[in-house]
Amino acid sequence: MAKNVPDFRFEGPLEGGLFVLSGNLNAFTAPKALLVRFGKAFGGLSRVRLDLGKLEHLDLNGAAILIALMGNLGAKKIDCGVQNVPEHLLPIWELALKNHPSPETLREPEKPDVVTLLGMKTARFLADLRDLVSFLGETLTHLLGFLFSPWRIRWGDFFALAERSVVNAIPVTCLVSFLVGLILAFQSAMLMQLFGVEIFVADLVGIAMIRELGTLLTAIVLTGRSGSAFSSELASMKSNQEIDAFVTMGLSPARDLAVPRILALTAATPLLTILADFTGLIGGNIVMISMGHPYMVFWEELSGHVDASDMATGLFKAVVFGFTVALIGCQRGLYADQGPTAVGEATTRGVVTNIIAIAILDSLFAVLFYALRW
Repeated sequence: MAKNVPDFRFEGPLEGGLFVLSGNLNAFTAPKALLVRFGKAFGGLSRVRLDLGKLEHLDLNGAAILIALMGNLGAKKIDCGVQNVPEHLLPIWELALKNHPSPETLREPEKPDVVTLLGMKTARFLADLRDLVSFLGETLTHLLGFLFSPWRIRWGDFFALAERSVVNAIPVTCLVSFLVGLILAFQSAMLMQLFGVEIFVADLVGIAMIRELGTLLTAIVLTGRSGSAFSSELASMKSNQEIDAFVTMGLSPARDLAVPRILALTAATPLLTILADFTGLIGGNIVMISMGHPYMVFWEELSGHVDASDMATGLFKAVVFGFTVALIGCQRGLYADQGPTAVGEATTRGVVTNIIAIAILDSLFAVLFYALRW
């Protein structure tokens, strides 16, 4: 029916800034007519009156654009009004007036001051901390339950998650660790050659990789690879209301979704750390060989200064870091918001929180082990 109606037309400006609208004002004719041709006719006017008496058809799109145009004229201090709305178009026009936002509601919200912004950030941080502590307590409760009844763990899912999260991360972890060991050995050798003690490169690389860098590099790689995967998977499940389905069926998302991931990552991270340590030491050994030292000199020097306590320190930190990466990754996913951007926000916040948590924990461990002379 609307196809047989002529397109939108107007006459004006007539006396007193009058514009007579006629034809069809809808989503197809209004944008081009009003925003291009019709809008240019208001130049230099201080008063505009829109006569709708000859309009044959009007839909909500055309009415909304007409109201928005009136709002723009009002913002420019131009007196604008509408008259002679046809009776058969009056319900559409009144509905558009009722639901269309006024110019005041479209104003950009005022930016909060520094004190308000600081308070908002602090409140959000405390809420995140509360959620994380609550999730930690719930997770530890389920872990204790599995400790006394290990047959309740779905071991098939455990091994599948361990393979996907850790075993598949071996290539990238070993590559990064090898390059870091190579770089560390080169940088330290440049200084030690000045004093003729380049043999101590083996001790520096060995202690640094086994006690500190191997564990730290593994945790960072797992944060970007596995922790982010946990966050995105669980946030996607929540966005698709699969988490709600779990709760409706009487299941616990923390027990059935988070705990297997936490166990898998915690158990497999020390093994990945050992591989990272070994490849980092190989990188340092290559540097020693390039300096003219035999292959076995590096390992003999290393065995005299690196003992079991250094290995135990690195593996202990690996267990804690693996647990932390999985815990925060799962918590961010299960506590994600709804909406199209929820998955991306949960993943980003999970990675950032994990990196900060790992840095804080590593600093605390450094101070603790120094105080204990360990």
